[in-house]
Amino acid sequence: AAIVAGSVALACLAGYGLSMLPLPGRDSVLVLFLLGLTVPFQSVMIPMYYLLRDTRLLETYWAFIIPGIAIRLPFGIFLMRGFFRGLPPELGDAARTDGANEWGVFRQVMLPLSWPGLATLIVFQFMWAWNEFAMPLIFVQRDELRPVSLGTMFFFGRFTADRGMIAAGVTLSMIPVVLLYLFLQRRFIEGITAGALKS
Repeated sequence: AAIVAGSVALACLAGYGLSMLPLPGRDSVLVLFLLGLTVPFQSVMIPMYYLLRDTRLLETYWAFIIPGIAIRLPFGIFLMRGFFRGLPPELGDAARTDGANEWGVFRQVMLPLSWPGLATLIVFQFMWAWNEFAMPLIFVQRDELRPVSLGTMFFFGRFTADRGMIAAGVTLSMIPVVLLYLFLQRRFIEGITAGALKS
């Protein structure tokens, strides 16, 4: 929940700023964010481990909340920037003429119109965060902090595997993702097809 909320909120704010506001050097900032899409977690996990150790965040939930938000943020910014760019800028101009400040334009006009993009982003971010395996495996050792995706690994022994327990664990771990998709299905499909329908 923390990873999804943090990454979606920051992606919406950054996507709006990089698409609607006349910021100096915004294209360069966007390129820097998009470079994050090209960096795999495996290439930064060792420096990240030492950074978390030095800041005393290992063995806490923050050890995979903060890196989880940072790693998923470039995709979210890229997605939300595309949706905000597809909205008519005249709507924001009309709201500003009526006296709304930039925060009001974002919160009351542009954000409600971007629900298909938000639903798509929420589903993707939840699925990635729920299925995260490497980050909790490296950054936490306590059983009570491990997520479900990591827990199924412990049904494997050195010479045997409890296949019934593994199947039950995988089935239970799929249920939240399927329920979220069913809840946001209509908006998710609108968000996925929005780029194909725009001229």
